[in-house]
Amino acid sequence: MNARGALLLALSLAPFLAGCPRRDETPPPSPPGYPPSGQWSQPAPQPAPQPTSPWPALPGSPWPTLPSVPGLPGWGGQQPVPLPFADPAQRCVDVINQYRASARLPPLQRWIMNESCVNAEARDSAAMGQPHGAFGRCGELSQNVCPDWAGPPDRMIAPCIQSQWAEGPGGDYATHGHYINMTSTRYTKVACGYFTTPSGKVWAVQDFQ
Repeated sequence: MNARGALLLALSLAPFLAGCPRRDETPPPSPPGYPPSGQWSQPAPQPAPQPTSPWPALPGSPWPTLPSVPGLPGWGGQQPVPLPFADPAQRCVDVINQYRASARLPPLQRWIMNESCVNAEARDSAAMGQPHGAFGRCGELSQNVCPDWAGPPDRMIAPCIQSQWAEGPGGDYATHGHYINMTSTRYTKVACGYFTTPSGKVWAVQDFQ
């Protein structure tokens, strides 16, 4: 190729070669706020999104902690105020079964269908002033009574049953009758009833069958 031909070839390739930078060239400046890109560098890694919260995270954990719940009025520090039992009859059955469990005896079922009758027994016994004045009206086989206790029913029933259990085992029914009834294997269910007198005293009756 003569000099004229070489010149023409160089002029025809010039537009293409102009857009191909050499490796020793200085890269063009990046726009403000953008990392360098192109053949001179890799895109900068972006940090993983972190959860946002007004509360600080636990050490070593990206997840925030929740704020502590303030104490409720009347809690008195760490100990909550005891709440009343919503169902004194169920409370009665539960306490009896706790004592039976301590003696390795099976639990008694709650005799729900007889509870209204046992409530009437408690009312009539209170009216007569006799702890077992209405015994036998509800088809029960034996009966325990806590007469004239300070109420309300959901508060007196546990100490009432505790006093009956404290009679302990023995052959004398007059002395140990409440304990004998509570630990008998003859019975499979118990119904608990209450009556509160106008003065606020409670008569509690437990019928076993």
